[in-house]
Amino acid sequence: MIDKKQWQAEQAQFNDTSRYNDIMDKPRHVSHAHLPMTGRDRAGQFAPFAALTGYHELLNKIAQRYVNKKYPTGAEEQAIFDFFHQLPTGDAVRLELTYFNGESGYYEHYRGTLDHVNWAQQVAYFADGPQIPLRNIRVVNRKGNAHGQG
Repeated sequence: MIDKKQWQAEQAQFNDTSRYNDIMDKPRHVSHAHLPMTGRDRAGQFAPFAALTGYHELLNKIAQRYVNKKYPTGAEEQAIFDFFHQLPTGDAVRLELTYFNGESGYYEHYRGTLDHVNWAQQVAYFADGPQIPLRNIRVVNRKGNAHGQG
């Protein structure tokens, strides 16, 4: 859906033909050296732009999923990162956490065994499959020690 400002800008840009008054009544040039292009070939020139059709709708749809997300403060984010940095490596660590699921657009609770943390991607990998970005974790605890914002 087009907003009012965008519509007004397009109207001002594309509907004012006054700067072309000097050429409006001149006949269209027809080349004697080249055959006219077929309608199909002419349309094909614009096909790359058709790839962008629906792009804004897709962005809006994805943005709607993130309406419910509460972004952590720097201190809250640091507390989550510190918690994961302090976990023992090589041991099976059971965690319970609340995290934002970007697919559903809601916060979800999860209990599972941490497999490892990929610090380059900042993602926690769990033994039974889930991959949860650390920045999406709101609350995490192990043996009753809560970290993050409740």
